This record gives sequence, C-alpha cells and structure tokens, in this order.
Amino acid sequence: MTMSPPTHFAPLLRVFDTVPVFADLVRFSRSASPTYRPYKGKIPPKWHSAARKKGFTITEWVKDRLHVSLLCHCCNRTHAKRVSVILAHYPECPHCIQIRRVEEAGASGARLLGRDPKSRHYGHYRLACGHQVQRQYHRVALAAQGGHGLGCETCREQRYKEQAHKFGWNLIGPAQSGKLGYRSFQHTCGQVQDIMIGNMNWGDCACKKCSSGRASKPSFIYIFRIGLPGQPVIKLGYSVRPEKRLRYQLGNDKNVETEVLRVIHLPTGHDARCEEERAHKTLAALHPELVVSKTKYGDGVNTVGEIYRPEAVGIIHRLLDEIKKRFPDIAA
Repeated sequence: MTMSPPTHFAPLLRVFDTVPVFADLVRFSRSASPTYRPYKGKIPPKWHSAARKKGFTITEWVKDRLHVSLLCHCCNRTHAKRVSVILAHYPECPHCIQIRRVEEAGASGARLLGRDPKSRHYGHYRLACGHQVQRQYHRVALAAQGGHGLGCETCREQRYKEQAHKFGWNLIGPAQSGKLGYRSFQHTCGQVQDIMIGNMNWGDCACKKCSSGRASKPSFIYIFRIGLPGQPVIKLGYSVRPEKRLRYQLGNDKNVETEVLRVIHLPTGHDARCEEERAHKTLAALHPELVVSKTKYGDGVNTVGEIYRPEAVGIIHRLLDEIKKRFPDIAA
C-alpha cells in the first residue's frame, strides 16, 4: 500500500532533502532495500494488524527475524523497528519527530540545524539573531507554544555589558563567587566585584572602593539572641548599626528579651553581605537541623530567614572567627 504524505508536510520534506545536516536521515528513509540481507519468511498476520492499528504498514523484514520495516501513514517514509515494540508499545516515526521539531523551531523563530551527537535530548539551532545555540527539544516545544522565549546567551551578555557601561562599569565575566544571577564587573576606578544583574540594570551598584554609598561604608556582622516565648532563637546577619537593627527593625515585642552576643567589623557593607551569605550557606548545608523556619517563629521576628536554634551559637562563633582570619586588619 502506498500513501501520500499530508500536503502541509511537503515544504518540510523539501527541507530534509536540501539541508545537509539531515542527509543521514534522508538516506536512511529512502533506502528501498536494506543494506543487509532481509530475513526470509512470512510475516504473521497479527503483526500486520498491530502495525495498522498504530498508524503503520509493515513492508518487509530487515536485519533479522526480530526487525521489520514500517511505512508511516503520516509521512509515507519507512524506518526499521523491533517487532516487540510494535506489539507491546506505540512506536514513533523518527521522520515525523524530525518534522515536528523543524516546525517547533520555526514557530520559535529559530532553525533546527541538527542533532547533538552527545545527547539525544538536545539539538543545535540557529536563532533569529544569527547565533547558534544548543537547546533541549522539549524547551523548544514549549517556546513554540508561547511558554517562554528562546533566549540567546551571547545577546544577553551583550545587553548586560551595554547596561553596565551606562553606570561606569565593564562586564568581566561570570561571578567570581559562582553565585547565580551575578556577574563580575570592573568599575572605572579599577575595582572588580560581583554585582547582581538586577541591581546593575537599575544602576543600584555602588563601588566598594570609591563610592560613598552604603555598600562602601564599614559594616558589622552580628549574632543576636532573641528570647521568643517558649522558643529562644539566634539571628545571624549584617548591619551598619546592629543595635538599631535589633531594637527597631526586627519587630520584636517590647517584652521579649534580646541581646547582642557578638559583632565583628568589616571594611565595607559589600564584604559584610558576602561573608554573611557565605555563613548562611554553610549552616544550611552542614547543619540544616539548626535552621528555624518562618512557620516556627512567625511574626516574632520580622525576617523570612536567618534564624537558628540556640545550639547553633558555638558554630556561628567559629564561622565569625574564620571571617576575622580572612580580614586580618579588622577590629575585634
């Protein structure tokens, strides 16, 4: 039985005929006879019936008695398939899959160049901007449905660079800290530091070397004890004025006993924030049992995190000792 492919597939089939990257697929699909000797014997009727129910026609044996050639009722092309797949599963036509991927790429404003030889889940695409990228097929499918856009890393980094220039910074590359959402920038004064991309987009990025902003002023990392009813807790954080932070900014009830257990001085607010974040990550990774969730202390402390059980005090003191070693010139 010979079937003609749907008319809307015709342009895509011509793409397969002309784009070199699909040459292997075209050569395979056009092979009228396998390169190896077909297995001799009559194909069981139930195999034919199973194939027809799933949108295919068995044309001949290929390779051995366990493989047959399937003619797809959608694209009118053939491919080899194991018999067990036909009988127990729903086989997919590789040519239809490629046609669908070409369509999805076009709907996303891109062009499918070919498969990624290292992973069957990825393909190589050329975006509308002209840059070539590697993307997962399912991500392109979502983009075709309007779920998101196929962003270009090269164009994105160029936008970051242009935005940084407006505020006197030059994009150097990935953040030295490795943090997501940050990049390493160099100020016109020569200072290099990691800055959040969102802050750079708005110019909210003070140079800790030459700026008079908050990030360049001296700051402190502190340890607070907060005696919440029935559940005393420890807070680790940073502030230019720790005592003001404790008394007026945490929203503690006036009857709650509080205490500043320790503060260490750091040269800039930028340093204090980076070191404080490092300490929180260490505690969360190594001592998650000491972290107190927001659901436990509720409105008792006006923060969404950075709260620990009293048993964490010794560990936090040791973390602050390590910070002091990294900044040997700071005061105790």
